[in-house]
Amino acid sequence: MTLNRKISPNVIEIKSIHIKEAQENILSNGIKIYTINASNEEVIKIDLVFDAGINVQDFKSQANFTCKMLSEGTSKYSAAELAEKLDFYGAYFQTKNTSEEAIITLYCLNKHLTNCLPFIVKILNDSIFPENDLEILKKNAIQNLKVNEERNSYLVRRAFNQAIFGENTLYGSYSNISDIESIQKEQLVDFYKNHFQKGLKYILASGYVDNETIKIINTYIGSNTFKVYDNIAKKYMAKRTEPTDLYIDKINSVQSAIRIGRRLFNRNHPDFREMQLLNLILGGYFGSRLMKNIREEKGLTYGIYSAIEAYPFDACWYIDTEMNNELCETGIKEIFKELARLRNELIGEKELKTAKNYLLGSFLRSIDGPFSLADRFKILKDFDLEYQYFYEFIEIIKNTTAERLKELANLYLKEEDLTSVIVGTK
Repeated sequence: MTLNRKISPNVIEIKSIHIKEAQENILSNGIKIYTINASNEEVIKIDLVFDAGINVQDFKSQANFTCKMLSEGTSKYSAAELAEKLDFYGAYFQTKNTSEEAIITLYCLNKHLTNCLPFIVKILNDSIFPENDLEILKKNAIQNLKVNEERNSYLVRRAFNQAIFGENTLYGSYSNISDIESIQKEQLVDFYKNHFQKGLKYILASGYVDNETIKIINTYIGSNTFKVYDNIAKKYMAKRTEPTDLYIDKINSVQSAIRIGRRLFNRNHPDFREMQLLNLILGGYFGSRLMKNIREEKGLTYGIYSAIEAYPFDACWYIDTEMNNELCETGIKEIFKELARLRNELIGEKELKTAKNYLLGSFLRSIDGPFSLADRFKILKDFDLEYQYFYEFIEIIKNTTAERLKELANLYLKEEDLTSVIVGTK
């Protein structure tokens, strides 16, 4: 049968979904482990989550450097030996540091789990933070920062976050060269002892996770060596900021980076999911209004998008693009024109239906496979939500009207509430 590419495929309405939910277990030492057994292939991903984010550091870059240096060697194995040992079993190890926590991740085949987990235990109990490796890491970080500071996209993101969240706040804090240079081994060791060895928040295992897998994890991490995380509530003090317009002059810059947006609300707010749909229509996918107008029709930029960044304690919404310096004024006028259209006109039925189908289809892709399911569950943990949140998402998006989106645009996308940051050459 020949496929007729002139006829578009039928659009199938998403009526309901089923999500493979994480199951909670308790290790022998009381640490919680959440498992998602959703793979026919015998491969596993283990995330160890610690209360070791930027929000608990005493010095800038302390949390980030500590996290990066966990794999730089123990008293028994050098960094090269650790990498070689794990590589021998086809395993992959990585660390990630966020504003609120640190995550240590191991990918490996189930049959090699007993060989790989002991190395992770060693890293968590016996990291030594070699001075030479720290100096190399600092030099690399300084070099990367210098490169970033030549990029308009980095400068506009930093200035925007500082403008809406406040400088030296959790989400508006950035390290400079002197911060990196002043980092000492003793600071990393202290952070390691106080925020990695004091307790584990929880474990998330996804992939092929049977009872035998849980037993193996319990053997190595369920001992008294590891402690249950002592959940001490931390206060986040949001800094009040006012909308502003900033221009950062970048000499000899061919293009200007533009970011326009505001502080918003996170996933715990009742309007968040409808705002996701509104944002999608404005600039959240290739068929969005910003792309059609400013890229395709006007040819002012190669790419433009809008996004909501939701953090556990705060959030922001913004439009981001780059364009030639001389086109900046025209481009910004068109951006505000599209915002005004959302506030003043109802979105057409066809456009709204297309956006809904795209958003719901994207959600279905985001729960396809065990590791994607683990990412979805992580969102629920971060924002203290239940699985009902995702089931409600489907119904909320399906039932959102053009009138409701216009109302949201008038509530949250008013021009006078927005901060504009431009980095370029006048």
